[in-house]
Amino acid sequence: MKNIAFLLLILMLVLQPATARAQEDFEPEEMTSFMIQVPHGVDGSGLAVGGSNLSAYVFFESYYSGDMNVTLELDLPEGFVLQDTPVHSFSLQTEYDDWYRLVDIYIPEDLHSGTYDITATAVVDVNGNEHTIVRRTRLRVASKEEVADEITITGVIVPSDEDGYGDSSHPSNTLVIRETSPALKKLLKVTDLRIDRKELTSTFMGVEVSNKGENTIPVVITYDILDIRTGEPVKAFKPTILGMNADTFCYAALTLPPGSSSLVSLPLYVSDNAMGGNYLLRVKVKITGSDWVAVTEDQKITAVSRKWGPIMITFASALLGLTAVSLFFSRSKEIMDRFKTRNLVLISLFGTVSFAAINLPMTILWELSHAIFGPFSFLFTGLFHEVLLYMLIASLVVLIPKPGVVSLFMVVRFLLGGFITGSFTPITFITLSLSAVILESMMYVTGITGKTPDPENRVRMGVVCGIADMVSGYASFSVWMVLYRLFYSNWYIMANILIDGFLYTFIGAWFGISLGNRLKKVAE
Repeated sequence: MKNIAFLLLILMLVLQPATARAQEDFEPEEMTSFMIQVPHGVDGSGLAVGGSNLSAYVFFESYYSGDMNVTLELDLPEGFVLQDTPVHSFSLQTEYDDWYRLVDIYIPEDLHSGTYDITATAVVDVNGNEHTIVRRTRLRVASKEEVADEITITGVIVPSDEDGYGDSSHPSNTLVIRETSPALKKLLKVTDLRIDRKELTSTFMGVEVSNKGENTIPVVITYDILDIRTGEPVKAFKPTILGMNADTFCYAALTLPPGSSSLVSLPLYVSDNAMGGNYLLRVKVKITGSDWVAVTEDQKITAVSRKWGPIMITFASALLGLTAVSLFFSRSKEIMDRFKTRNLVLISLFGTVSFAAINLPMTILWELSHAIFGPFSFLFTGLFHEVLLYMLIASLVVLIPKPGVVSLFMVVRFLLGGFITGSFTPITFITLSLSAVILESMMYVTGITGKTPDPENRVRMGVVCGIADMVSGYASFSVWMVLYRLFYSNWYIMANILIDGFLYTFIGAWFGISLGNRLKKVAE
């Protein structure tokens, strides 16, 4: 027993200095992490305006494997109102255990502008030994005029992608909305029915904000879409979502370092009640913790609803094409009997020439012209699609001035293009059938074909072909917009219709009559 007691006494004498050394070796800066941010998210010197509420962020973490008792005290400048207790006590039991808290601070409206020091003191108790850690940060309280001079909105992009960059698939400064058909609205009003749609059409807008000052500024970016006449917010563009106001979702929080610019994206929610028209987009930047708007930017936008005109034109064109094809197959024998074998051979020859001279080269030149000329490529492609095409059509009508010759010519082109290049598409069918029906009808009505044909009047041939191509060209744009959801500027459509549709076609028809007369002399 005496030996055991002696060994225990020696062990206690050995371990006691080691424990004392461990306590003496405790370095608070190395064994803890202690930080304070005023306001939350700002490292270093922050900024606030009078009359605002801030959330200061206090964080403490232990890297010590044992117990640690901490007493933390906040010391605010005179005039600041702490909406919480200034002293917090807590215990951390293990390594990487942490404690944090958001502390609300009110900045009075009448507080003098200037830079204020905020101090956080932590007294750390480890095994009865106390260590003091002090953290200080600065907060600049500025006047509203000073803050307004430092923050600017340098760009508003509508619509944009999820990252705030422009969306090239839609025109700029436009919102594409889904609007119920006017005819359907009248029907619903008469029948007292209604359509309840839960889903919302959404897109994004990009906002670029710059900080020209020397302090980090936390901001909140929001927006309103206003009636351009009354200036009142339009609820259809910020609807109630999941029972909550859209302002809960339609914002972006941003921390701007000194001398920096940042681009953020905000969601745009559009309800089914939204109507097409012009609106005023008002972007607002607020200092975090304050309802005061530091800077605003107004931009006119246009809400583009579903265009029912192109939809009706596409439907009518498809119906007309199907009707024409049905009539052709139901009376194919009667139609074909009107032509002699040599006429059919000549029509097939012209259709093949048009395919070889127009369709095949344009499979290569189409993409190349778009790459070189961009939106003005139609000035080049029109030389093939309009001038050369209508030269062949006009010369063929001069040689065979009978109803149906244009339709058979279009059928040959359609079949060759479909079998060789695989262009059996709804758009090709609709545009070619519509062009054939309109051109056949106008040529018959104006006397170019018929019982007493007069196909050699250059002006009449050019005007008839030009008008027919303008109509079919506009219908073609409508079909592309509906089936492929494309958007064209009005100037682009008008330029195509007037230059490509009428001018080039008139020139082609004019020279086509000369070509037809020469071929007629050769045939005779």
